[in-house]
Amino acid sequence: MIYFDSSAMVKRYLDEEGSYKVNKMLDETSVVATSILTYPEILSAFIRKQRMRDIPKDAYAKASTALESEWSYFFIIQFSDQLYPAIRRIIERYGLKAADSIHLASALWLKHSLKENVSFVSSDTSLLKAAGLEKLPTVNPAL
Repeated sequence: MIYFDSSAMVKRYLDEEGSYKVNKMLDETSVVATSILTYPEILSAFIRKQRMRDIPKDAYAKASTALESEWSYFFIIQFSDQLYPAIRRIIERYGLKAADSIHLASALWLKHSLKENVSFVSSDTSLLKAAGLEKLPTVNPAL
């Protein structure tokens, strides 16, 4: 099982460093998991890039339409009370931002629920370091 955080998943929809690797991983994996938080984070990234004129309006429209069409294929981990203890422990131990702690807690919940390895895909080096310390195999698509 592979878990994608928002910083990696956005590379599916916008041409960035690591997009080729992300697309290859997503195309070759039957089940991809992510947090419900990924949806608003990615849409926010799209609109922010469009407003800063890093991407044109038509690229925003194309990216958001592609996300909408693929969203139902992902295994979505809902934000629930079950994540709270792990979120707290992660924040206290690693000092991660709130959203990053939710992504890591979601991946750890998935690992414990499935009782199998979960690879953690992110472009955030602090988050990858914490995931590695939590014994998750990690992938930085930008490398």
